[in-house]
Amino acid sequence: KKRVQAGWSGCRRVIAGVICDRRVSVRVKGKVYRTVVRPEMLYGLETVALSKRQEEVELEVAELKMLRCLLGVTTMDRIRNEFIRGTVHVGRFGDKVREVRLRWFGHVQRRNMGYISRRMLRMETPGRRKRRRPRRRFMDVVREDMQ
Repeated sequence: KKRVQAGWSGCRRVIAGVICDRRVSVRVKGKVYRTVVRPEMLYGLETVALSKRQEEVELEVAELKMLRCLLGVTTMDRIRNEFIRGTVHVGRFGDKVREVRLRWFGHVQRRNMGYISRRMLRMETPGRRKRRRPRRRFMDVVREDMQ
């Protein structure tokens, strides 16, 4: 939820000058989106074990709303999501999250064993996890991403 809010705040900062201006080309709008808005949504997601619903549904829905706003298209126009992504030259948000997560994991794996983040990845807590906790752990998500 915080990442979606951060993305919208970045989008709103840029909307007035660039995104809503019809004189600006879609290519420039897409570049601004990729350099300002998307990094704000991705910030910190490399270390979080998101559920499939959060990753693929909530974040991608928010991104597509922003892209539709950028293109001046509504859902009533019934334009496919792939066409919208292709017009702005943006891939699926879930794929980008996986790429960023694996990149961070690679950085941590290359560090020496004394590095705290590397030790935290291998740490096991004793006992059972509490009820109603997320079933997915970071290493579980990384293993899924690598397959």
